[in-house]
Amino acid sequence: MVLSFIASVGCLTFSIYFLSQYLHAKTLEKVNRHIQQAFQTADALTDNEAAVAAYHNIKPMLPEVQLRILQRQWVIALEKLQQINLARVNSILQDDSPKYIQQLKNYLEEMRDRCNSTLADTASLPPEIVWRIHNIEGSVKLLTAFLMLYNEQNPDKVQGVIREALSDFKDAIEVVDKTNVPAYEKNIPRWNFEMLTGEDYIKKMEVAKTDPEKNQALKESLEALIPEMGGYAPGEPIETKIKK
Repeated sequence: MVLSFIASVGCLTFSIYFLSQYLHAKTLEKVNRHIQQAFQTADALTDNEAAVAAYHNIKPMLPEVQLRILQRQWVIALEKLQQINLARVNSILQDDSPKYIQQLKNYLEEMRDRCNSTLADTASLPPEIVWRIHNIEGSVKLLTAFLMLYNEQNPDKVQGVIREALSDFKDAIEVVDKTNVPAYEKNIPRWNFEMLTGEDYIKKMEVAKTDPEKNQALKESLEALIPEMGGYAPGEPIETKIKK
C-alpha cells in the first residue's frame, strides 16, 4: 500500500508538472501569435509616426520592436532634416530654422538613448539585430555631426562625434560578419565606414578649424553623406558618387 501510494503521488506530481509546462507553452504561443499579428499591423502602416505609436503599444518591448521603432524614427529624422533645409532657403521660414534644428537634435538624442538601452545587454541579442542597431547609431551620430557643424560651427566637437560614428560602423562590421545574412547586407556598414574614411573627413576637420571656406565645404560634404531612408544607410562602394 505504501509503494502504491508513493507511485500515485509520483504520477500526480509528474502530471501536474507536464500540465503546467503545457499551459506555459500554450501561453507563450498565444503571446507570440499576438506579437506577430501586432508586427504585421504596424509594419503595414505607411505613416511613420503612426507606426512608431503602434510599436510602442506592443508588449513586451522586445529588441525586435526597438529595432523597428529606430528604423521608422530614422525616416522621420530625415524628414525633419528636409524641413530644416526648406526653412533655410525660405525667407518666411528662416526664423523658425533654429527651432527645427533643436527639435531634430532632441529627436536624435532620443534615438541614441534607445540604441544604447537596447544594446545594454548585447550578449542576449541576436547578431542580426545588434549590427543593425550599431549601424543606425553610427548614422544618427553622423547626422548629429552635420547639425553641430551647421549650427554650432565647432569642428572639435564634430570631429569627436564622427570618430564615434566610425566606431559604431566598425562594431556593426564585426557583428554582421558573424551572421548568415546575404553579402550585400554585410557590406552595408562596411560601405558606410569606407565612405567616411575614404574621403578622410577627420583630417579635413583639422583644416576646417582655421579655414571658413573649407568649413563650409565640409558642411556640404557631410550633408551629402547623410544616409538614405530605410533605418540604416544602404551604402555604396567608395568609388561611387551618391547624390542624396
